[in-house]
Amino acid sequence: MALSAPLDQPAFDALLAALSPAAEGRAEAYEALRLRLIRFFAWEGCSLPEDAADETLNRVATRLVDGGEKIHNVLAYASGVARLVAKEALRNQGREQHRQVLHFPAPKPPGPDTAEVRCFDRCLSDLPAESRQLLLEYYKGDATARIEQRRKMAAERKISLNSLRNRALRLREKLEASIRECLAAAHRRDVSPDRDTKDENV
Repeated sequence: MALSAPLDQPAFDALLAALSPAAEGRAEAYEALRLRLIRFFAWEGCSLPEDAADETLNRVATRLVDGGEKIHNVLAYASGVARLVAKEALRNQGREQHRQVLHFPAPKPPGPDTAEVRCFDRCLSDLPAESRQLLLEYYKGDATARIEQRRKMAAERKISLNSLRNRALRLREKLEASIRECLAAAHRRDVSPDRDTKDENV
């Protein structure tokens, strides 16, 4: 499922305000709703529950600032949007399976020497050290652990959670593009005439 554009600050602020009238409780309300959505999408069998949760929050926030109709119960509205997003995600699941290797778990133990693993490792190592560290930290651990980890990361960088998420998303998209190019190059080498000739002469 393709994600919509990252939220701008006014849309994110509108979402926070709708979730909690008190400013000091807004970040907690946002993370609680996001975790609830992640669990819902995981239960539904979506392969990328975090992406689906972020897409749901993006759509709700966009409706808050662009829609002419006032949303009286943002949690109920988010639940309705989540059901629609789940249907879209599950309908396109087959085309999304190849992206699971890009889900950025904690640093991987040694595994099969496949083209996907080699390209992932090479393209990840090609990123600047700071970008590589941000990605690995951002996607490290399970859904519950990531909430506290991302709060800590945002605080250390003195940016909002939404700014941190947008930064991680841009880096992820850059890494995915590099991996696709690497895999395409590997495929061209595998099917090249020179490779066939060498195989025949063995």
